[in-house]
Amino acid sequence: MRLLFTALAYLISFHSYSQAIEENIDSLIARMTIEEKVGQMTQINLGFVSSSIDQHDGNEKELDWEKINIAINEFHVGSIFNTNGFALELFEWHEIINNIQSVALKSINSIPILYGIDAIHGATYIKESCLFPHNICLAASRSRNIVHETAKVTALETRASGIRWNFDPVLDIGREPLWPRFSETYGESAFICGTLGSEVVKVYEGDNLSKYGVASCLKHFIGHSVPKSGKNRTEAFISDLEMWEYHIPPFQYGINAGASSVMLNSSSVNGIPIHASYKYINDLLIEQMNFSGLIITDWEDIIRLHTRHKVASTPREAVKIAINSGVDMSMVPNDFSFCKHLVDLVNKGEISESRLDISVKKILLLKRKLGLFVNPFIETDKISDFGKPEYRKLAREAAESSIILLENEGVLPLNKQTKLYIVGPTSSSKAALNGGWSYSWQGNIEDIYPKNSLTLSEALKLEFGSTNVSIHCEGDFDDKGHYNVDFNKVDEEVIILCLGENAYAESPGGINSLHLPDEQINLANQAIESGKKIVVILIEGRGRIVSSFIDKVDAVILAMVPGSEGGPAISNILSGDVNPSGILPFTYHRESGNIISYDHRFLSKINHQVNQPLAYDAFQPQWEFGHGLSYSDFEVSITDIISEQFEKNDTLIINYQITNKSEFDGHKAIDIFVSDLYASNISPRNKVLVNFERVSVPSNTKVKREIILTRNNLKYVNSKGEYIFEPGEFIIDISGSKKNISLK
Repeated sequence: MRLLFTALAYLISFHSYSQAIEENIDSLIARMTIEEKVGQMTQINLGFVSSSIDQHDGNEKELDWEKINIAINEFHVGSIFNTNGFALELFEWHEIINNIQSVALKSINSIPILYGIDAIHGATYIKESCLFPHNICLAASRSRNIVHETAKVTALETRASGIRWNFDPVLDIGREPLWPRFSETYGESAFICGTLGSEVVKVYEGDNLSKYGVASCLKHFIGHSVPKSGKNRTEAFISDLEMWEYHIPPFQYGINAGASSVMLNSSSVNGIPIHASYKYINDLLIEQMNFSGLIITDWEDIIRLHTRHKVASTPREAVKIAINSGVDMSMVPNDFSFCKHLVDLVNKGEISESRLDISVKKILLLKRKLGLFVNPFIETDKISDFGKPEYRKLAREAAESSIILLENEGVLPLNKQTKLYIVGPTSSSKAALNGGWSYSWQGNIEDIYPKNSLTLSEALKLEFGSTNVSIHCEGDFDDKGHYNVDFNKVDEEVIILCLGENAYAESPGGINSLHLPDEQINLANQAIESGKKIVVILIEGRGRIVSSFIDKVDAVILAMVPGSEGGPAISNILSGDVNPSGILPFTYHRESGNIISYDHRFLSKINHQVNQPLAYDAFQPQWEFGHGLSYSDFEVSITDIISEQFEKNDTLIINYQITNKSEFDGHKAIDIFVSDLYASNISPRNKVLVNFERVSVPSNTKVKREIILTRNNLKYVNSKGEYIFEPGEFIIDISGSKKNISLK
């Protein structure tokens, strides 16, 4: 039965009680029973307390308030997360949050519920929310400011719903393009991942989390993104050196920025499930990285120590292993087995009650930090933060800044009177533009997107005029009509060939090959045979291999997953209303058997094939990390390097300039690399990104910039996590302008 809205009455009586709780969390813990403590460590899925437990069965669900009563009053559940299947209206979230908190305040100790959500690229589970480009796109902009502003809106809209805990940002590093969560990463560079991820944390957490923002959650600690098979939630094999070079630094950035929580990797590293690893959770995360916040599992990951990892002979043993390894909260999420097993383990002396107290204190401190003990209900002054018109303007700017012009043989920008023929499976799909985590888990339900959200085809009609645009097929991504094209009958001047991927999230996005599907490759080859000018638009969450045909087309635009304003953003770049400025945040590979990252070591270049002489040309990507063209003619040059005699506390001051030799105003994304030519006891990497910036450069103008590097930028790390600076020969590389320096 649906509960009545009772928030106001409870708020008045609860306020005086909450002040006492604010003063002494320890006294509250002392009054709690073992069952109540275990309940606080339990997180259940909203679908579990709905009319259908199957979260993704496609059916609308009603909350079952009797189930919620049982969860909170009998099992003392302290946290709920997720939706009951789809995005909800803002008022529906208000009703859910208020009524759940009303039930919680009737419980023995009146402890409010900590509600969590996956707001991945905007408030993804609120209808009509603004969906921004995914992280991989934002990394292409090289703009800290854009990341800051999009995170701010995500926090505002999420908090307007009544939810105060966001399972974001993803700080996994994008170095395995088969991995289906690649688009959620900030790409290949640990520095970009850490820098942009920590910017999100700072925005979410703010200065006063009790009044503003949302608690952040760094995920997925650690090594989640490089599974050996490329499939989600499968084992990875990572050396200690790789851990320190790539996987640990982004999380350290996030911790230093003040993250409230960390979600653990569902998988195993070197055969050891992270949820069963005292080494990774306690010794590394808590002790060495100095993280004192809440540590939560991902979906079902404790019981999977028994069902998948096979390190626990029973579900009960799985709970014992995970809690003793340092887990604070279990995303169970669809039963009460965790509660039953953990209570039994404590009662029988196999886990101490003091161990529970450590986790419960973290949980209650986070609830206090979020202001839930003062007011757990909807904050009416936050509602007006939802759905502001300027959010869409920001989404457009973010998409335009993120889109990458990979190739251009003089065909772009297009005159607005050009006759265009639009074809390809991503041409008329809102889902493809938005990707996973878009009003549903997979994001592939076209009907759920707002009416004012445009497909690329619709946006092109508006930009170039409906009489100049011919659309082959306006069905969604899976409509096979996209591939049935007679190019001999195409009269238009330019073919806009829209290729890529439909929306997906997590494991359902797994693939066995990076190559585009045969149907798309055949479509591209047929278009090429027509002799028309061809502009390829790649809408995809990772770099799908296109080497078999891409050299035969006239221009290539990589839009990746640009979000709700992606269609207009691409159209504006095609017409020249916007000058493209994105650059690759990952290496776009040419062949699936040659997956080498930009910061490889020298030996990776060795190419010794049968009946061929030894060569050093194995690194042959389709497009290199940092590649991206513009309608402007930019020239970057290092003009001066100061403080080459490098003492202990000196800085390295690098002056450079960007010259725009064209009539187009533009933005230039700049990457600053350091190459250590020789190192003791370890082969140095080819080059390492140590800074980046985004610079506005008007037409026919020179802009002078200064970059400061410290000793830390010139250090390498060894397999023990020790950072070492050695004097010697280095190369400074600023977007292709290089200078050798000798530091003594």
